[in-house]
Amino acid sequence: MRKKRINKIMIIVVLFLFMVMGIGYSYLSKTLGVSGNVTVKNGATICKENLGVVVPEGKLCKRAEKLHTEVCSQTDNTYYCSGTGHKQGENIVYGNCGTSGELKSGDAFDCDVNGDGVYNSNTERFYYVSDYYDTTSKSFNSDYATLIYYNNVKVGESNNKAAFAYDSSNQNWHGPQTGYVELPSTSQWSNLTLLNNPRQLLNEIGGTTTSGGTLGTFDYTDKAARLLTVQEINEACGITVGSYRTGELDTCEYLLENTNYSDSSLYYWWTESACSSDSCYVWDVGGYHRRVFNHYARIAYGIRPAIDVLKSNILY
Repeated sequence: MRKKRINKIMIIVVLFLFMVMGIGYSYLSKTLGVSGNVTVKNGATICKENLGVVVPEGKLCKRAEKLHTEVCSQTDNTYYCSGTGHKQGENIVYGNCGTSGELKSGDAFDCDVNGDGVYNSNTERFYYVSDYYDTTSKSFNSDYATLIYYNNVKVGESNNKAAFAYDSSNQNWHGPQTGYVELPSTSQWSNLTLLNNPRQLLNEIGGTTTSGGTLGTFDYTDKAARLLTVQEINEACGITVGSYRTGELDTCEYLLENTNYSDSSLYYWWTESACSSDSCYVWDVGGYHRRVFNHYARIAYGIRPAIDVLKSNILY
């Protein structure tokens, strides 16, 4: 009888513990945001499945362990981060933790671009945009990935305050001959080279002219990075640049990190692509309307590096 009573008590205790553990897990799930590969703890978005992954030798990029955040400081009901539903003071989380074996627009990576063996999540954060777009063949190359840096640069260093003209001559058919000099050099980002350089310049409809002149090739002399094309943005975000649609970049929020999307003191950034119907305008990414717009080439905006990476060199 005594043995049966002890067994009954033990069963009750075990059931109680399971119930407490279930409640506890439910509580943690709600308070820490536990869901699949993501845990939100103390305001940080942690990619659980990406933690502690051993990176094989030769891999340039690995998936991010923690996603970047910015505070939404805007209040407008239509534009900026507040126009997408973010409340003032709320954290904006940029990019995705990703799914093993897949590459999707916005997947966050840390890339050892300077070759020091460290994948620095603060200064070496990139986002997968799309397959590499070859501006000569006008086709996507599925062997290579295009990744965009999380910030603008000044003399190759991360800087969201500095801004530069695309071309101070205010002509859009020569390429970014003023702004490109700020891109990281092959000595700064020694682990990288551009896939095709010089590069054929294109407008937003894939043509090689603007109303000002013919778009030839542009040489990113001694640079490890280039500017992003609107063709890559179209592919990544499912849009058509030139539609001027407010909110068209809501599916690509990662492109708006370190812009006026979150803070009115920050800048838009230039793409490589000129506007076909004008002699002065170049396409740029803006956080105000959350769209790709165009402005005079002489205006000072951000210079944001895009890199070309062989997919076999990415741990994903």
